Amino acid sequence: MRVINETILIIDYGSQYTQLIARKIREQNVYCVVRPYNKIDSNIIKNKSLSGVILSGGPNSVKDKRSPKLNKKILAIKKPILGICYGLQLLCKEFEGKISQSNLREYGHSLITIKNKSILFYGVKKTNQVWMSHGDHIEKEPKNFTITSLSNKNIISSIENKRKKIFALQFHPEVYHSLEGKKIFSNFLFKICKITKKF
Repeated sequence: MRVINETILIIDYGSQYTQLIARKIREQNVYCVVRPYNKIDSNIIKNKSLSGVILSGGPNSVKDKRSPKLNKKILAIKKPILGICYGLQLLCKEFEGKISQSNLREYGHSLITIKNKSILFYGVKKTNQVWMSHGDHIEKEPKNFTITSLSNKNIISSIENKRKKIFALQFHPEVYHSLEGKKIFSNFLFKICKITKKF
């Protein structure tokens, strides 16, 4: 049986796909909880069972002053983080990267190509199909972050800071159109968060 006290916290920024993230996690026999971005209390963050955090996508732009912000207490717990779409953009902004508005919204099927070795992409095909849904994009990655993949439109589609265990994707691995999504989640859960998988 799986160790029962290993938990993934999913922070919801209003994405239509948040419950799909939870489903993908639970399909791998890992316990997760979903909390709105504005209802994250200290008990959740400081819970000793917490193994990692996922930041969901969302409909807002980080360039809007009224948009949801990143709770900095999440960074202070020093657990692995996976940012997805809006989550990626929050992390980029927090670490002083540059986010710009795209002239053309990238929505639908896209191909990404892995450019640098990453544990998040372990066993994932170098070029693979993903699902994109975003208007903003990374123009400049934050200092000490590595670009790990680019889309066929030459848009940065993933970055990471291996030392801080922060990983971020511009695409949505939770959507079935992302053909390697299950493998990416598996790598985050078991190779990065070190969740114990027992049968």
